[in-house]
Amino acid sequence: MKSSAAVLLFCFILSSAALAQLPEAPEPTQLELWMGHPGSRITTSEVVGKVESTDADAVITALVIDNPRSDPTQLRGIRIDLRNDSATDRIFVDESDLVYRKEEFDSMACSIPGVQDEAGAAIRVHGIARCRPSQTIPQAYCPGYYITRESVSFRLSTFSGHNFAFGTKAPSAMGDAIGRAMDEFGLDDEIPTPPPIALPADVVEQIVASAVDYFPELASSRGIKAAGYDNPEIMNRASVIFWPYLRVGDFAHSRTVYCNAIRSGDGGWICDRSEPRGYLTIADQDKEVVITGALDRDNAVAMIEFAKLKLKDEPNYSETDDGWFSQIHPLKRNGLAEYWVSWRGGKYIGIRLEVTDAQPGAEDPFVLTKISANDGGRCPY
Repeated sequence: MKSSAAVLLFCFILSSAALAQLPEAPEPTQLELWMGHPGSRITTSEVVGKVESTDADAVITALVIDNPRSDPTQLRGIRIDLRNDSATDRIFVDESDLVYRKEEFDSMACSIPGVQDEAGAAIRVHGIARCRPSQTIPQAYCPGYYITRESVSFRLSTFSGHNFAFGTKAPSAMGDAIGRAMDEFGLDDEIPTPPPIALPADVVEQIVASAVDYFPELASSRGIKAAGYDNPEIMNRASVIFWPYLRVGDFAHSRTVYCNAIRSGDGGWICDRSEPRGYLTIADQDKEVVITGALDRDNAVAMIEFAKLKLKDEPNYSETDDGWFSQIHPLKRNGLAEYWVSWRGGKYIGIRLEVTDAQPGAEDPFVLTKISANDGGRCPY
């Protein structure tokens, strides 16, 4: 089954306590609720994977539950049974969520080699974005890859406070098991593409009003270019991209705004977080280059020109390809200013640039730290 690993890497630094101590209980999944419903019966229970180590074990089971009293009458998903010397725990994941949980494990596995190569603090935790301490919805489990000077360890921390350590096992072991469950259910592992605007009209109206209140420059925008719920099943957080509010020459200024539904009072939405977004027009391609983060126009142009020169040395690149530069995306690690410069064509080629101050007399303004191409398999880089 072809994997759909994400291009963006969800890497953040947090403590083990932050992974294990969540502020409130997560809402149970539909599969978990059905386990306690009168009339529910497990009609299929098949072990699709085991992750075993000296410290902890995980058994992943594909489940089909029937209940003639419910609508629908059948639910599918997986159960993850966790055990170590001091605790046991059980996690349920609904069918609709499997593709997202698989993608998280696959993306984590792809980016671990780069994280291991980094110099830095005595301990780092490489995890996933939905488990950030600032999240508004607590998660039933949070995976993390702990890296110290002495060892590495893949772990799952659960809401109940337990921490299950699997030593040097790769996160992809979990992703592979979820993939086998999806095969059993006949599910595709391509991440569904949300519609351009998946928000109701009244929500859009509230979001625009709040965004303009916090970011007045958006009053000059002609509205929302794209928007969607971060989790279509929960619908309490949204990411919104506005049309440019200012265009100067070949560079248009816009913003991505992050919004949360207000749980108390009269409800509504608050959009108080944002990051710059820009669109750069370059002479030799029809499509604009998307600039995420606070990179100014001149540096973006210089970076594209630098990337063009380096791209010609890449074996998979051909000037005859109908390709284009699609995005410059910042990476924030170790205090360095690093960026992905992405080129799309017959093959997808990603160039990571480590941006440093040019030394006097230096030929290039930037330093190329890595160039790699999509291998067509699990990892996009």
